[in-house]
Amino acid sequence: MQAIGLYLTASSLFLAPTGVSVGLAVVWLGFLMSLAVGVRLPMSAGVWFAVAFVVYVVGSAALADYPGSDLASRLAAGAAWAQLSVFVPLAYALCGDQRLLLRLLALALTGLLLGMLWRLDWGLLWSDRAVFFTSRPGFGFPAIVFALISGVVLVGLVTFRTRWWKAATYASFGWRLSAWLIAMAFVAQAFLLTLSRGAWLALAGTVVVAVWMDQRDRRVSSPIRKRGQNLVGNHSGPLASSASATIPPWLQWVFGLLLLGLMTLNSGPIIDRLGEEQDALRAMLSGEIDYSVQSSLSQRWHAQRFGMAAWRERPWFGWGPGSSHALIVAGGGPSLRTDDGGILDHLHNTYLELLVQFGLFGLALWAGMFVSLFASVHRARNMGRLDADVARFLMLSIVYLSLWDLIDFHATHQAWRGLWALLAGSALSVGLFATGSGRADGPRASETVCVSR
Repeated sequence: MQAIGLYLTASSLFLAPTGVSVGLAVVWLGFLMSLAVGVRLPMSAGVWFAVAFVVYVVGSAALADYPGSDLASRLAAGAAWAQLSVFVPLAYALCGDQRLLLRLLALALTGLLLGMLWRLDWGLLWSDRAVFFTSRPGFGFPAIVFALISGVVLVGLVTFRTRWWKAATYASFGWRLSAWLIAMAFVAQAFLLTLSRGAWLALAGTVVVAVWMDQRDRRVSSPIRKRGQNLVGNHSGPLASSASATIPPWLQWVFGLLLLGLMTLNSGPIIDRLGEEQDALRAMLSGEIDYSVQSSLSQRWHAQRFGMAAWRERPWFGWGPGSSHALIVAGGGPSLRTDDGGILDHLHNTYLELLVQFGLFGLALWAGMFVSLFASVHRARNMGRLDADVARFLMLSIVYLSLWDLIDFHATHQAWRGLWALLAGSALSVGLFATGSGRADGPRASETVCVSR
């Protein structure tokens, strides 16, 4: 049953929102059924942090009291936060199975590409390309959310490129390399079309982390190679060999030329976007700015200032779930209004939302979940249960998600929740089931503790 939920969630993740809801519901149902029959499941710090966060959110909803709220609305807001714990049952359903994880990622990529083709405004593309390149398409999502999604996919395509390129030798040059080039060009172009400056910066920060990780791994692996020891990701077997195969140098040049071509093609919109609101930026750096309804930087600046002021009033435990919007409505003033006269829905910063709604204690629980995910992946890799490129993808995708959270807030929305469930659930799972020797994709991996599928 849970396998059905996993496949349905992955295939629907970027294609059909209803499928994501149904898939995650099936995963929850299978998890609860396993608990009901007394299946013994492994535990880790990540699971305990998730449980503590849910308990804290529900308790906060019951005890909080802020302007314009009632118990029902607070419980509904708390439930939206509590749903993020779905990554725990997904982790148990995945059972640390690397082969299954790679299949799920392939399904998610296929769904994204199909969704983009389906939702692309072909008429505008063919009739007025100049307008299309500045229209900020989101392919069914808000542009900034699609920047998050496509950024994670780019991390995956680059991280797993050697797996794709392995078969792209002179004897089999064709569909495998061509498929990677098409997917990479399509997703990268869509990412640039979002014109999301914050997402660009978040991806740039992720690249910096990736370079640092690569240099660190080189320093660590060099003496190990000299001693003739096996490295994680260089084990025998199809998964390991695909990640460590020798790649023709000219393929790296193809990759570089592809990125250069895309940057050149989009140079005009990119330069224009980066050059916008320079006056607003200089004013913010000087410490003050007048409100401008047309300026997204101005809106975000005032939202940050309002959020920090609200948090300082209740620094330890916050105002309660759903409180940030209610506080904006009650006392935000004209500086927190959108260009159509509406009121901002949130503070455009996930961490500030956590501080306002749940205080330092809630933010600490949130940070604990993220740290435990990194520790889980690190543990699985060190125990030889995870290939190096898979470990790197999970770490870098969560890094990108964490940096993106600095510029917006969608944690209680389905698109963010579905992506979080797959990434965090996978990261938690590989560490949960990294017990004993052998690889997580082996035939007897975790058979004594894995939930029956």
